[in-house]
Order: sequence, then structure tokens, then C-alpha cells
Amino acid sequence: MLKAVRFDIYTTDEQGNHYDIEMQVSDPHNIAKRIRYYQTASSMEAYDKGQLYEQADDSYVIFFCNFDPFQLGQQRYVLHKHIDEIPEQIIEDGQTDILFNVPSLRHDVDPKMQAFLDMIAQRKVEATDPLVVKLKERIAVVKRNRKWRSEYMRRSVYEMDQEMREKKIREGERKIRDGKLELLEGKREIKEGQDRLKEKEQLIQEREQKLHENQQTIIKTSIVAMKALNIDETTIRKEIKEKFNLSDKEIKDYFAE
Repeated sequence: MLKAVRFDIYTTDEQGNHYDIEMQVSDPHNIAKRIRYYQTASSMEAYDKGQLYEQADDSYVIFFCNFDPFQLGQQRYVLHKHIDEIPEQIIEDGQTDILFNVPSLRHDVDPKMQAFLDMIAQRKVEATDPLVVKLKERIAVVKRNRKWRSEYMRRSVYEMDQEMREKKIREGERKIRDGKLELLEGKREIKEGQDRLKEKEQLIQEREQKLHENQQTIIKTSIVAMKALNIDETTIRKEIKEKFNLSDKEIKDYFAE
């Protein structure tokens, strides 16, 4: 669901490069589209009015995910545009997307980043690392700050509300898809039922026609046999009419042949 741009952390460095850092706790199953959304918003900040395109600052979108974002087993995924026909040819457009699989234990990143990932994952970290010490001190300050705690809670509630909305939308879309599939399945079953009914009706008609033909053969054979015994026509008509429950017209037609 589209929403107003709301970065977790947004900053720039001395060279003017832009950094958007996002924490992703739960897997929304649309991580690629989310990256695109944040990269678009971040890239717009990299362009000043009247500035030449080649002077635009670089833009980095960094996701720390509490899950494997692409389910490929990597600890870090770095994304760039490339030419499909020449995959190794990277397009230098100044955009870089980096995703970290926080639970991963591969240790494919440098020690400082590994320490940071371990802290996020609440794994044991050496307290002697300067970055770790600084982060722990900063966390302690934040925990003591009532205003920041309140803001954290407000943001958490906001994110949960957004996730609930997105979940309801996805659930609604799923129900619509399921409903359409059920409707198609119902139509298919009705069509199959109609086809089977037509086949049965055709079979009944064929059997009735066969019975009618057999009865005609028996009646004609009986008339011939009774005539051969010199039974008078009036008697034959009466016997045949009663035995086969024929109308006056039907019995007349047999004797007209």
C-alpha cells in the first residue's frame, strides 16, 4: 500500500551521498517493491533544481531485515542495475541497494558490521569494540529519555498499524482471487453437469427410438403371421390395438402399408 515517505534513518555524508536506512522486522513478501519505493524517494533528494544529471549525488537504500529477504542464504545482498544480455555490466546510475540478512551466521561482512548485526540480533558481542561501546551508550541514553521512548512507541504503533492495513488489503485481495477461482470452478462444474445431462438425454432418445423401432417390427411381424393363419382383419386390428395400446390412427397406418 502506498503511503507518505517516512524514513527510519535518513542522512548524508561529506560528499553529499544520501543514505536511507530501514529496519524490517517482519517479512512483508514484497521487499523488492519496498526497496524500489524508498530508492525512488531517496533518489529525488539527490537532485537539486537546475542541477545537471551527472552532478546528482549517489543514493543508498539500506535494509536491515530480521529474515532472509530473498531466501538465497546470503548475509548481504548488494543490488545494482545491469544489462540483461551482459549481466556483469553494471549500470553506474548512482543508486545502490543493500540488504542485510540479520539472523545469518555466515560472517561474510567486515568485523564492525558483523558486530552491529550481532547487536541487532541480540547475539553476544565483545564490549571492547568502539562501535559497540558507543551504540550501547547511545541505547542507554535513549532508554532513559522519556520523550524518545514515547516517540519509539508511537512509531512502533504506527508501523504495526501500517502492517495491519497492508495485511488486511492482501487478505481482501486473496479472498477476491479465491472467490473468482471458486466462481470459475462453479461455472466449470455447471458446464460439465449440463454436458452430462445432454449426453443422458441423447442416450434416452436413442433408446426410445430403438424401442419404437423394435415395437414396429414386432407389430408388423405379428400382423403378417396372423394373416397367414387366415384370421380376419377386424380381429387382427382389435388384437394388435389392445396388445400394443395403439390409437385408431396408428392401427390404420399399419394396415395401410
